[in-house]
Amino acid sequence: MVPLRARTQGLRMCVGAHVSAAKGVFNAINNSMHIGGNAFALFLKSQRKWDNPPLQDDHRDNFRRLCIENKYDAAKHILPHGSYLVNLAQEDKAKAKQAYDSFLDDLRRCEALGINLYNFHPGSANQSNFSDALSRLAKALTNALAATSTVTPVLETMCGHGTTIGGKLTEFRDLLAMIPQEYHPRIGICIDTCHSFAAGYDLASPEGFKAFMKEFEDVIGLQHLRALHLNDSKAPRGSKRDLHANIGTGFLGLRAFHNVMNEPRFEGLPMVLETPIDRPLSAISKGSAQKGGEEDSDSAADTPKNKKKKQPKRPASAKEPTVADPSVWAREIELLESLIGMDPESPEFRALEAQLAEEGREMREKQQDQYERKLEAEEKKKTKSPGKKSQKTMMEMMNGAGKKGKTNKKVSNDDSEDEGCQSHTE
Repeated sequence: MVPLRARTQGLRMCVGAHVSAAKGVFNAINNSMHIGGNAFALFLKSQRKWDNPPLQDDHRDNFRRLCIENKYDAAKHILPHGSYLVNLAQEDKAKAKQAYDSFLDDLRRCEALGINLYNFHPGSANQSNFSDALSRLAKALTNALAATSTVTPVLETMCGHGTTIGGKLTEFRDLLAMIPQEYHPRIGICIDTCHSFAAGYDLASPEGFKAFMKEFEDVIGLQHLRALHLNDSKAPRGSKRDLHANIGTGFLGLRAFHNVMNEPRFEGLPMVLETPIDRPLSAISKGSAQKGGEEDSDSAADTPKNKKKKQPKRPASAKEPTVADPSVWAREIELLESLIGMDPESPEFRALEAQLAEEGREMREKQQDQYERKLEAEEKKKTKSPGKKSQKTMMEMMNGAGKKGKTNKKVSNDDSEDEGCQSHTE
């Protein structure tokens, strides 16, 4: 493939994307080169199923060879992502073993490939006690660290939805306290900009970003910071929604990524884009035709032969088919790299910031409206006076006590317990 953009080596910030490893892990290197990435993430096996074939020797050897040939430091700049199926905090013993076995298998694949970092989601407590879930996660991590020698598990910051672990930085501190000190040097944290913003941290303003980094240093320790996921957020700060947006178009905005790209403590860390790249098929085809580039041959619908055929019409309500467009990542890598050393008060930055903000304006307005309606609904639930319900129930009890000689006490207790549980879970 002709690269979409040339890779810029020698930069102090290593930006890339989560690329495909279809038909062999070594293909991830080619896909990263294609978009000009200096770092990349990949899945080491299918993240949609539990049973996967072992890593093939020739795939391992090709991966190591291509890393050397293309000057990727596998130990520093490659960040595999764990399966979404794995929950090491799982309470069910059979499911917990299944999750642990898959996790350990990935760590061993990393060591075979010469990769030292492995990113994964901390998991969820589900219906169990949160502290107990943390303890189970700590035990699984301790066992996995004892069973391996070089790879560093890297826990990802999360958006704080429900009983998910990792929304608050203090949760990582509590987790570390449950793991023997000897393993601490091999435990890392990955800051996901979208997730931490959605969890309530201000990464957009310079002051908020500085405060976040100070809290990270004080609560966890900067020695544990090993990677970043660079994602803007479709949803407002504190929404606890994991909705990734393209750089500069979401609620974080371009200023947040200027903060990131000019933070000395992030130098040399892998920074991985997970921004959306699916685009309408018609837009891709149109863009290809206008550029007259390598994608022209994919636009089969424009050939005379296909024009003669009557194409089936989609229902009016059906969404237009989309395809992955890696040129989105190529442009975003170039954008992020251009922010290094750029003056945020310069006309160049302000124009770029305004342009990207306008591109995402409609999306943000829609999400803001949804968020505000959700807050209003939650506020209405909170302001419903439980006293009114209790008073009504007491009146019903008094009125009904003399009619059939039945007590309504059980009904009253059940109602108040349900309301209390509902309030607690929400």
